[in-house]
Amino acid sequence: MVALRVHKDFQQVRYLPFCYLCGREFVDENEVDGDHVPPRAAFNARDKEPPLKLKTHVACNSALKVDDKKIGQLIALRRREGPSSPRDQALEIVHYRNLNMAAVENLNVDGAVWRWVKGFHAALYRTPLTGQSYAIQTPFPRGDIRDGRVTIRPIRKQHLLAVDAIKRNRLTGSLDVIVANKGKLRYECVWCKADAGDEWLCMFALDIYDWKDLGSHTSEIPARGCAGIYLLPDRSVPESASRDSVTRIAVPNFDTLDAFAP
Repeated sequence: MVALRVHKDFQQVRYLPFCYLCGREFVDENEVDGDHVPPRAAFNARDKEPPLKLKTHVACNSALKVDDKKIGQLIALRRREGPSSPRDQALEIVHYRNLNMAAVENLNVDGAVWRWVKGFHAALYRTPLTGQSYAIQTPFPRGDIRDGRVTIRPIRKQHLLAVDAIKRNRLTGSLDVIVANKGKLRYECVWCKADAGDEWLCMFALDIYDWKDLGSHTSEIPARGCAGIYLLPDRSVPESASRDSVTRIAVPNFDTLDAFAP
């Protein structure tokens, strides 16, 4: 089990020798800075310690400033906080009458979460996460617009598998864990072997401020937590990673869509 929970843990990964965003090692001529994962804008001032902060190339990090502002404003809605003035509003929120719901149309939430997962992987295993083999379900349903109406995409099967895996392995203590920002951020993951072959995949779950409550809460579009899976390019498993444990104990899973609910 690998865990980052206290200030000392986060200090030990603050200066890794590579940029977690691009995966390249730093060289002397590189301009470098640090990036909070997730961005500081996502947290209330009283919840900013201890943060996960990783070393990056200036060029890699600076390209993400606008998205960081948007995702920070989105998560702040969970705390009923908003921009100090209308001019600071970065999100484009559109209301759809046929669904009686609102949608954010200028932010790729899946992409933002994937970037954080790359940071969590780097911090836990001290190695960059490269490749793009992943599937993520965030608390925010995704939909497609056709003929002026919105059709919501169904829950992915991978989401259910990840939630089940996290709950089973939490019972046996077989999870790699990051708890930061006074417990307002929690990330848990476990590595599972594929049904066929020698491939390994990481199943993970992420919670920030109980952000499931920001999503839909209807019978047609039920609330869901954030969970997903990813694979390394060579389909291996990090040496220090927690592996899926086999247990005959029945694990309660009343909420199959949220790894942090009973």
